[in-house]
Amino acid sequence: MSVNSRTTIAILGAGPIGLDAALAAAEHGFPFTVYEAAPRIAGHVRRWAHVQLFTPWELDVSPRMRRALAAAGHPVPEDGACPTGGELIEKVFEPLAALPEIQGHLRLGAEVTRVGRRGLLKHEEIGSGERASRPFRLLVRDAAGEHVEEAGAVLDCTGTAVPNAIGDGGIPAPGEEALNGDLISHDIPDLEREADLWRGKRFLLVGAGHSAQTAVRGLVGLDSGTRVAWVLRGEQPSFGVVEDDPLPERSRLGRAAADLAASPPAGLTLHRGAVVEALARDGDAVRVTLRNGTGEEEITIDRILALTGRVGDHRLYRQLQVHECYATAGPMKLAAALMSVGGSTGGDCLAQSSQGAETLTNPEPGFFILGSKSYGRRTDFLMRVGWEQVDEVFDLVGA
Repeated sequence: MSVNSRTTIAILGAGPIGLDAALAAAEHGFPFTVYEAAPRIAGHVRRWAHVQLFTPWELDVSPRMRRALAAAGHPVPEDGACPTGGELIEKVFEPLAALPEIQGHLRLGAEVTRVGRRGLLKHEEIGSGERASRPFRLLVRDAAGEHVEEAGAVLDCTGTAVPNAIGDGGIPAPGEEALNGDLISHDIPDLEREADLWRGKRFLLVGAGHSAQTAVRGLVGLDSGTRVAWVLRGEQPSFGVVEDDPLPERSRLGRAAADLAASPPAGLTLHRGAVVEALARDGDAVRVTLRNGTGEEEITIDRILALTGRVGDHRLYRQLQVHECYATAGPMKLAAALMSVGGSTGGDCLAQSSQGAETLTNPEPGFFILGSKSYGRRTDFLMRVGWEQVDEVFDLVGA
């Protein structure tokens, strides 16, 4: 590998994994730059800053972060409480970003939109070693416009920022893309601060995971005038409820969602075994066509809350030789290792651990996908795994 102590490392994303990678780069003496598309660090986390995590502080802060913050006089809570995303930002991420070993390396409001190799296309120099001798080219978009920067190694820590479509088969329903960003929301609503935007409206809620569970629990508690049509692809979703769940908050949420589904209160209507067939704007409202095993049904709502999960942006490295899993879209070596220990759908996140440095390598030398994006469509990623991945990558690049 061509990475050495003089190699500039490009870290894409200033979230929990990107910031930990920045600390690791500083510890190992590598020159590095952290690119964050948002105007402030942890841009993705800020979208759910009001949401409480299932995991306690001890699982939400890496050992490297704790050491760095303690040395700077910013100890991190160690109690068994589960922080919100906002508390993590305030007590961990922002103090980390202010440390001198990181602050001067941060590029905020700078989005890396594509990565390639100088002088090479994706299909060229397959397995020849020539690619390792060429620097990466990063197309960067910031306040000054678009320009190209180069790096010797790239750590993609951009996370899962791209919402899944709500149409049947995972593709957008007819009319969906025209409504995105206008009448379709993809974030858990902050009902404490924005209750007036949601109270008394008619909503279509799509999804059965933890985000949808959090949203429906809040929406049905607003007032009797709020109407929620909850679309569940399965007839009898489990809502992630398991016996003896080691995460009490996760257990409480799943059981609350199961109770709501079993006995819907006034204002909540369930559409089980249904998919979104089509959407159409109807004045200020949306006309929704749903389909289930017995036929189609049309309803009119004011807004759509699409909480069907997110995936990483794989367009970023389309000109690189990245071997992806055909099922999860994660890097193939890691996906195969995860499949061998946890099956195709994953298991409990607390049982996860890193699968070894070799599983993080790609045919593209010096390019690594870390964090939740490395798990592709799997849902059992744990931040602790991402920090283990950072250690393993720096063992590789420092060798």
